[in-house]
Amino acid sequence: YRLSADRRLLFGGACHYSGRDPADIAAYMKPKMLKVFPQLANTRIDFQWGGKIGITANRFPQVGRLQQHPNVFYAQGYSGHGLNVTHWTARLLAEAIHAGHSQGLDVFSAVPHLTFPGGKALRSPLLALGMFWYRLREVLG
Repeated sequence: YRLSADRRLLFGGACHYSGRDPADIAAYMKPKMLKVFPQLANTRIDFQWGGKIGITANRFPQVGRLQQHPNVFYAQGYSGHGLNVTHWTARLLAEAIHAGHSQGLDVFSAVPHLTFPGGKALRSPLLALGMFWYRLREVLG
């Protein structure tokens, strides 16, 4: 979660590997929000949205510029952590575009990224299975 520029609470944190959002995202998220902020029980939720989550094999965002086209920048694969990290990486991208260089962007760009195994047919099921496995390990401890 974070506060927007107009002091509104942005609260996120759901991932569905089926590719479908809950029918009522606000109703789905409100119990999660109230667990963190119980004092907001009577607060109206103004907006709700969903979308696809780009998950990388190492769960680290892919941010940088294309080597063959240095004026083309990219930022993707926030692995469900985009609510906060997108603003940080946007600042690094803006710095690189404005100043021509960004040490922070260089750090992000140096992180090696792997292609997730399984091709189009097996990528999502293998990802769900792997995440279930690690979640199960966390719970069983």
